[in-house]
Amino acid sequence: MVLGYFTENAYERLLQDINENKEKYMSDEDWLLSYFGDTEYYSQSTVAVKDFTPSEADIRTNEEKSEDDLVNTRMMYEAFKDLTPLQASNKYMWTYLCHAVPKYRKYIQRRWMENPRVNTIRTRYFVTGYRSLLNDNALSRLWWYGYLTYDHSNSNPYHLTEILFTNQTICTDVMDTLNRTNFNRIKGVLLGIKDFKEVISPDEGIIDYFRECTKYLNRYGAVTSLEFLDFEEIRHLTFEYMVRLRNAGLAG
Repeated sequence: MVLGYFTENAYERLLQDINENKEKYMSDEDWLLSYFGDTEYYSQSTVAVKDFTPSEADIRTNEEKSEDDLVNTRMMYEAFKDLTPLQASNKYMWTYLCHAVPKYRKYIQRRWMENPRVNTIRTRYFVTGYRSLLNDNALSRLWWYGYLTYDHSNSNPYHLTEILFTNQTICTDVMDTLNRTNFNRIKGVLLGIKDFKEVISPDEGIIDYFRECTKYLNRYGAVTSLEFLDFEEIRHLTFEYMVRLRNAGLAG
């Protein structure tokens, strides 16, 4: 499968016309050709990847969304693993794939378009910035989740990915913190979450603890560079702080 990408003008025109095209995003038809007419709107890349078909599971709850995201992250990353981070940062490529490939459009409709809104279309079909690339775009987020958690040193290279999808909020919060694209920090934080989950009851929430922990890690990182800590040290910091919060009754 050879990847394609929108031209800059085509991308900007689509982004500007989201409201005008809102109903088209719910259609099964290939509407790009009629929309652009004779305008040259995309180019083929020289980058080839394997093809994959997203899961078509029926999802309703947040737990089902996390399970669905884990399945699709593994399939996406396995198929697109040969991309470099630079290639995987191309907003025109991800936006084109979300618009032009029927099975990807179908996946986005199933996953996010039950109540289509302009903002939903903007965040899930387009890449508009760095946060959008990592956490919002329907396809790019899957690749980056895989890339940033794939652990070559483990017999199950997706063991960190499984922790990431503890729930939708944890997933977003991990990617929105200071960790960003540093595998060492992400690994330490995720293993700290795993350790903490093992000492709390299954029905006890973790979100509030982790959100307070991210504030602590940001403050810690402001005075002591996390670059000098290995993942085990970050794991310990994450776990111990959440334990202290729990023991203290989560003083906000």
